[in-house]
Amino acid sequence: MYPSNLIKNRTGYWYTIAAFIVAKLTIHFICYDNYELHRDEYLYYSYSHHPAWGYIAAPPSIGVFAKIATSLFGNTTFALRFFPAIIGALNFLLIGLMIKELKGGIVALAIACLAFLLSPAYLHTNTLFQPVSFNQFYWLLSGYLILLLINRNKPVYWILIGIVFGLAFLNKYSVIFFIAGFIIGMLSSEHRKLFLSKYFPAGLMIGGLIILPNIIWQYNHNWPVVHHMSELRERQLVHVQLSGFLIDQFKMNAQAIWIWITSLVVLIVNKKERKYQVFAWIYLIIIVLLMLGKGKSYYTLGYYPILFAFGAYVIDKYLLKYRKAGVVLLVLFIFTVFFGSLSFSGIPFYGFDKVAKKDGYRWEDGKYYDVPQDMADMTGWNEIGEAVNKVYLELNEKQRKDCMVFCGHYGQAGAVLFHGKKVDLPHPACFNASFIFWNPDSIRYKYFIWVYHEPNIEDHDAEVGQYFEKIELKHVVNNPYFRERGTRIYLCINANEHGKASFSGEAKRTKEIYRRP
Repeated sequence: MYPSNLIKNRTGYWYTIAAFIVAKLTIHFICYDNYELHRDEYLYYSYSHHPAWGYIAAPPSIGVFAKIATSLFGNTTFALRFFPAIIGALNFLLIGLMIKELKGGIVALAIACLAFLLSPAYLHTNTLFQPVSFNQFYWLLSGYLILLLINRNKPVYWILIGIVFGLAFLNKYSVIFFIAGFIIGMLSSEHRKLFLSKYFPAGLMIGGLIILPNIIWQYNHNWPVVHHMSELRERQLVHVQLSGFLIDQFKMNAQAIWIWITSLVVLIVNKKERKYQVFAWIYLIIIVLLMLGKGKSYYTLGYYPILFAFGAYVIDKYLLKYRKAGVVLLVLFIFTVFFGSLSFSGIPFYGFDKVAKKDGYRWEDGKYYDVPQDMADMTGWNEIGEAVNKVYLELNEKQRKDCMVFCGHYGQAGAVLFHGKKVDLPHPACFNASFIFWNPDSIRYKYFIWVYHEPNIEDHDAEVGQYFEKIELKHVVNNPYFRERGTRIYLCINANEHGKASFSGEAKRTKEIYRRP
């Protein structure tokens, strides 16, 4: 029996969890609108208008949450950022349940929860309406169920594991890395006999039935996930550096590095913890698979809370009998406060130069800029949306009925869709992401509002003007922190034959890509 087990106040244990949940929600509900919605949040918001079993860039469940959120709280930033905050707070409950299953006490609980609460990585991701927050929850829930499966030696937990893996798949396909790591890790451990239970194929079948509608949708649309991953590999993953990937693993949760590193070391080398060794191997296998596949560094974020729980468990069990708990907690507090203070969620744009590296911040294109890419993707969109609304409202009622909006990519289109609700703006067209499925087949309108951003074009007016009889530049976005500074809003009138043929040709070409042969 180790020190924390001497604490019998289980009521205090649950109060501690509740306190961390309240603290987490307070932070996010106060800071939810420090920045505008991210370009990807606008994409996932657009799914709420088009329920389906799949989309080009993501599985279907994020669209369901978008629909529920906007139905409850309206077409607002708070609505979209409500569920990420809630799901982030629920992680404390899962961490607490893991600590409890390991027979830890309040000290272990406090260590693990404090590591999660003040992590810059989770403060940031739990702010954004993206699958990543839900992914973290599903991975942590999977870790807890695996712990129950191993600790209690009850194969019936395969059923629940299958359900959670299925739901996780419908949220983000990267759960495949977790599943692969789990299967390989289990087969390499003493727990491989659990695969012989009748509940394993049952859980496998249930998980398969959950993901089946998405697989059918993928098949019927010529496997959009393959096309998306191919584009992602060419444009972004090609710039992923092995050294950068590994360095990020230490940076993302630097505030708790001594916790999760301790968990890995002890689980691997300590024979007394051999039962739980599989959790270390799962992590290492995930790392190897992502390195081989040139995955982005943040793909691993879902696993660190599991390591926080085990790290707190082994620190509490093996170290605190030699050191007073207060000293350990003080060190943790200093680490977490220092590194947690660097969370991007609380830094204004003009403050990034104070925390920037010498060369700036590296973006997915491999180049360095003055602000982080995520932050540059969280400003400028409101201005685009309001500018398009203004142009639309300047038209008379008859002209508005004969008007369409065209955007260059999903960020612009999503922002226009989101802000356009205020003025009943028509659904924007766009030859990017799932907007491809929702486009008209041709230009059937006299008035055409074009959100245009092509930084490599010298004469923007000439480029746009070749498609229309008349164009008028209405607005230019000059936000210095915006990733797409210089975006132009044009009002175009009467598409010429070249414009009509170009639009209909591109609409047909992009739709054909996602149509079964």
